[in-house]
Order: sequence, then structure tokens, then C-alpha cells
Amino acid sequence: MTPRSGSLGDALERLLPFLAFAAIVTAGWFGFVQPSFSAYLRSGADAAALEERVRTLQLAAGRARPEPPADLERSRREFEDRVSVDDEVASIAAIFAETVLETAPAGQLRALVIETGDRAQSPSHGGAGEIAGASGGAADAADPRLALFPYAVSYTPLRVSFDSTFEAAGNLLWRLRALPTLIEVRSATLTRGLPLMRTELVVRVLRRGETVDVADPMAPAVSGPALPGPTAPRLAPSAAETGAPR
Repeated sequence: MTPRSGSLGDALERLLPFLAFAAIVTAGWFGFVQPSFSAYLRSGADAAALEERVRTLQLAAGRARPEPPADLERSRREFEDRVSVDDEVASIAAIFAETVLETAPAGQLRALVIETGDRAQSPSHGGAGEIAGASGGAADAADPRLALFPYAVSYTPLRVSFDSTFEAAGNLLWRLRALPTLIEVRSATLTRGLPLMRTELVVRVLRRGETVDVADPMAPAVSGPALPGPTAPRLAPSAAETGAPR
């Protein structure tokens, strides 16, 4: 063995403990320390994102207005303001006709028809029910919210149909916001056609009547125990009960 190779072997032998220590430290870093350190960084980033989201939600909750408590008197006043005691069917029919005639483009209006039915009493307070010819069922039932107000409410069905543009139909629906009395929209059908579109709107024009007695909507209904049916099982009374057969 030459002197040079001998000195190189001696140097490697002296460096071998340091190389082994460096290899152990490197393996420990990549095997144990580095994954834990990465998970720690990720958890810190997630915690910061959640804290920012909590602050955003708190600010949004602080800006949100709390819902006011139910005010029955205010609701009653609003109902009285919006539901007229006068018959406004003719006025609403005139408003619909003027809206369609004013907004439909020239030469693009066909078959404008406005029909009204017979007035009917809302069955919310025990009225006669629907108008003649109605199919009945849940689709034709009156709005149950009418029973919350101490007034007899009648309605008159009104149907508007015409062929025109989409803008004319949109303007008619936009006019529903401001009418002399409250209405109930039963259906609004837009049928695409060439060159014009078919529009059909069916509403109920509400009218406020006399004051009636209604149950307190805030008080829960009290009902007794249900009576057993003819096929329900019956239990024999115990001997200690009064009147029990012996």
C-alpha cells in the first residue's frame, strides 16, 4: 500500500464518526422533524384563516339589523292601509289596460282581453268558499294569512291576457307593486311565440269587509284528548275506578 492511500484511509477513518452523525441527523430531520414542522405551519395558517373568518362574521353580525318583535297592531294598521274597503276591481282593470297599451310597441299588441269573475267570500273566516267553476283543492285555497286579521275578506278574480313583447309583460308585472288595493297573484304565464309572446296573468283583487271575531294568533289552540275510533283497542277499567264492573 502506498503512503498516499494509507493517509487517505486514515483520514476517512477519522471522519467516519462525523459522517455517521451527519447521516443520522439528516435522516431524523426528513423523517421526523420536517413533517411535524410542516404540519405546524399548516395548522398555524389554518388557524389564522379561521380567525379572520370569525372577525368577518362578527362584523357582519354587528352590522345586521335585529328583527323587530311582532307587532300585531302595526300589522293590523298595514293591513287596513293596503286592503281597501271599496271595490277597486274596475280601477285595477283600467290600470292593467293602460299599462299594456302604453308600454306595448306600436303594431306589436294582439288580443288584449281583461275578464273578471264573480266576487267570492274568502273561506278564511268561514265564507262560502271558491267561485263557481273553480276546481278546488290546495291550489285554489285562500291565503291562510288572511285569517290572522279580524276582517271578512272578499275577492274578485281578474284575468289579463295579451300577445306582445317581453318588455310589455315585464312592465305589467312591475305595476303590481303599486295598486289601490292588495291583490293575490294566482298565476303568471309567459308563453314564447313568434313573433309575439303570450302573457296571461290571473289575480285576485282583495276587498276588506266587516270586522269579525278571530282567535288570538299568539295563543296555542287547546284541544282535548282524541276520541277513540270504533276500531281502536279498548282497555278494561281497573277495579279501583268508580263504576268499574265487577
